[in-house]
Amino acid sequence: MKNGWLIIFIFITMACGSKQKSKPTDKIPVDSSTIKPKPGVDKSYLKKRPEEFREFFMLTDVIPFSGRVATKKDVNSKAAVFKMDSKNDPSHQALNIRLPFFAFLIQPNNQPGKFVVIMQAETLRGDTILGYKAPNGLYGICKPRELEYFESQKATVYQTPN
Repeated sequence: MKNGWLIIFIFITMACGSKQKSKPTDKIPVDSSTIKPKPGVDKSYLKKRPEEFREFFMLTDVIPFSGRVATKKDVNSKAAVFKMDSKNDPSHQALNIRLPFFAFLIQPNNQPGKFVVIMQAETLRGDTILGYKAPNGLYGICKPRELEYFESQKATVYQTPN
């Protein structure tokens, strides 16, 4: 019986200790049509015209603030969105572009952009600040890189008016 246990012990040790050779598996070609891309935001709304959005009609009464730098009085009367404290910096000036124009404010987490009208544009030390009004009546400021532009207007947004 002692020899029986010894044989079983040796058999188990050899079975557990032996390395198994893995069979080479052929790589299965991956069909790229079955891979689903990560869900993204549909940007087809940028191909439309601003007039095609109902928010457009909520913002048609916006009077742009252009031609000069805004003062505190302009902001208080809601003629301007913001006033920058430039301490008489000669680089601070109104940006001479066509206002108003419509765009989408980029939203976090791949949410669709928020429709806004840009009504004020100023530059200070080479940095452009834009003032916008949203359809809900709230005002805000942003930089040009925080906007998505309608494809039909993208090339002409920052051109000077004739």
